Amino acid sequence: MALDTATEDVTLELNRVLDSLQTPECVYFPIRHHSPACAWHVAKLIRELRPAVILVEGPASFTPLIPTILDSATKPPIAIYTHFIDVNRELYKPAEGEADLGPARFAAYYPFCDYSPELIAMRVGAEVGARLSFIDLDYADQILVHPSDKQPTKPRVESLMEETHLQRSHYLNALAQRAGCRDFNEMWDHLFEANSLLRSTESFMREVAGYCFFARRDASAELLDADGTVAREQSMAVTIAEELLANQTDRPVLIVTGGFHTVTLPAMVETKPKRVRKHVLSPDSIQQAVIRYSFEQLDALNGYAAGMPSPDYYNRLWRSFSDGTVDPLRKIATEVLVEIGSLTRRKDMQIALSTADEIAALQQAQLLASLRGHSGPTREDLLDGVRSCFVKGSMDAEGTVLMSLVGHVLTGKEIGDVPASAGVPPIVSSFRKEAGRARLDIKDSVKKRVSLEIYRRENHRRTSRFLHCLNFLQVPFAGMVAGPDFVRGTGLERIHEHWQYAWSPMTEGALVEAAVYGSTIEEASTNRLREAIGRLDEEGKGRSANAAVSMLILACRMGLHRHTSQLLSLIAARVVEEPSFVEAVGAGNQLLLLWQSREPLEAHSLKEVPVLLRAAYQRSCYLLPGLAQCPEEELSLTLDSLASIRELLVAAQANDLLDEELFWEAAGRLLAAQNHSHPSYGTISGAIAGLMFSAGRIDQSRLDELVVGYLRGISDSQKRVGFLRGLLKTCREAAWQNLQLVQSLDEIITAWDEKEFIAALPSLRLALADLTPRETDKVASRVAGLYGQVQLGELVRYQITENEMEFNRRLTQLVLETLSADGLTHWIELEGNE
Repeated sequence: MALDTATEDVTLELNRVLDSLQTPECVYFPIRHHSPACAWHVAKLIRELRPAVILVEGPASFTPLIPTILDSATKPPIAIYTHFIDVNRELYKPAEGEADLGPARFAAYYPFCDYSPELIAMRVGAEVGARLSFIDLDYADQILVHPSDKQPTKPRVESLMEETHLQRSHYLNALAQRAGCRDFNEMWDHLFEANSLLRSTESFMREVAGYCFFARRDASAELLDADGTVAREQSMAVTIAEELLANQTDRPVLIVTGGFHTVTLPAMVETKPKRVRKHVLSPDSIQQAVIRYSFEQLDALNGYAAGMPSPDYYNRLWRSFSDGTVDPLRKIATEVLVEIGSLTRRKDMQIALSTADEIAALQQAQLLASLRGHSGPTREDLLDGVRSCFVKGSMDAEGTVLMSLVGHVLTGKEIGDVPASAGVPPIVSSFRKEAGRARLDIKDSVKKRVSLEIYRRENHRRTSRFLHCLNFLQVPFAGMVAGPDFVRGTGLERIHEHWQYAWSPMTEGALVEAAVYGSTIEEASTNRLREAIGRLDEEGKGRSANAAVSMLILACRMGLHRHTSQLLSLIAARVVEEPSFVEAVGAGNQLLLLWQSREPLEAHSLKEVPVLLRAAYQRSCYLLPGLAQCPEEELSLTLDSLASIRELLVAAQANDLLDEELFWEAAGRLLAAQNHSHPSYGTISGAIAGLMFSAGRIDQSRLDELVVGYLRGISDSQKRVGFLRGLLKTCREAAWQNLQLVQSLDEIITAWDEKEFIAALPSLRLALADLTPRETDKVASRVAGLYGQVQLGELVRYQITENEMEFNRRLTQLVLETLSADGLTHWIELEGNE
């Protein structure tokens, strides 16, 4: 009885909500963003109803942009881009002693395509003479409603059409499972897109509202208040109430909002809510503009939470709805299948499809649609037909390639356009100005190349900095094909940078997104750099001097020399406290690189660099003796650092920047530590011995003594070869130039029995792994020479398989064990002597 009463109460509540959606004065139309079915019924309702006013979900500050949105030169997909910069510091102020990372930054998109119900409402509304307006809370106020919930140190870019509450609804997920649908999108198609033209607009509205009503019951009041939903709905309700009072015509007001909001708005309007407090903001804290958008950005499968997946599929569906096409779902399925098959043949793919395959897939999709109660194949019916008839092999192999192609077809390549009257965001103007000054052609999307002589020509250096800034801002425009990399220290012998670049609408889209950091390329790069510095702690690099130096070089690479004082102070503080030898050496090498490359990087003004270089070098020397207890998991990186420290030692010999003896004194103390019990000590000792031998700090006899001591005097096979690994890491030339060392190693390894050799083999391979193929040949020739051999013979036998080799090894082992058991091992020795 209690359950029946509860069900009856819910039914009564649902009916009250549904009945409140349509009155003579006001009609509430619930939509899903980017739904062709919703757009078709919205257009139909407006032409029948001819409302006086149409209110659309979206920040009220967007209303002045409606003429641009409806301009005949505007071609969707487009978006309204907006950002809010908390210049008044209402959200975040740095504590005393804390680095000031600048004001909190937020950005959002409000996208439209031809089948967006909001856009259709405005287009058809303009046809019938309705007054149009957006009614949502302004974006800045949405951010400031609950400042404690925000993370101001992380700029946030989001959608203003998110449907996360619907997608996370327990009710809707359970409904999807009950209906046999795989996800939220398939269920929506099953319930609304598949048979939308077969039901009346009133029935369609009530069914969408019922769908959203039950989803709304899942969401707690606390959650809706915390994420700002309640504040937004209050703002919309206040505006609706004011419009209803102001409307003196006999034509109604139409409200077009997301269904999740629609089911609560009539009741809120009745209660006459108070207007949400509007914040007083400076003009430079807000920017909004109509920009070009793309289907790729709109695709829900690419992460856009409010988007219908596969935008081009639904764009085709909308065109078919608008054209009055008979059986539109079947027509689109046929078009798509034929296009996919044609592409596989045109691209000469191994999985090229035939006309028979296309016919089979269409028939399969139609049968599935009929089985599922659809008027024609939906998107998932179509995809199931593709999977069952086009994929001939495994879904993990051929299927992956084919479904990727299908995804591209269904997503589409459409890119929108906006009229010149829409204006250009400041950062896009900055880009165009800098590109023009650099004589980069951005009139079309053809790929072009440019070569920059960064050592000699100032204008080329300026262009290089511009391109590096764009890369840092992740703007898809240019990529460096070849040239010196001053951050990684590679290609430094090159005096030219070679770039390939091409403008595309995505370039300007990314620039607008980067506008949250600033209105010019330099300002945006500077603020983005400050954010990256602030995030070092989050990435586990908070105390890393090396990471800070990398940031400094990057700043010089981008020409942001005026903003390096914070970095220089940061490096100075971190170098003296650096706990890691690897990081200290890395910082030293990067600072050395910066100082040596001060001409192209124009780092002459950074007088602190030599001082910081000395500090990093001294810190490395201080930490060096501690490597006697180097953790095994850090051994590889430590060996790399010991090998790279030779560059610092060469610099110490070349000028008075560094005290060479400081390192050799620390190295001598480490070598004398004799900490043989530690697993990594032998390897570290080998690396130090290699450095000292190369520099003439120890002679041949001392090196031989160390080699023999480790390879003969230690029983652990890993430790005994560890010394050799370290030695060859810092002094590879010893493996082929030093005949005495080769002879010593040969004598030691020859004396091992097979068991010892097999145990040491993995470590031996690791020790020799850094040798190049040419160096390996030199070592092999040296060893062959010890035995009077000139030709090494066939070292690799391709005619023997791995299994055959293993079988022969085991057979040999069995024969040796049998001969040993019978006391006949001398037979092998006699055979060897012969």
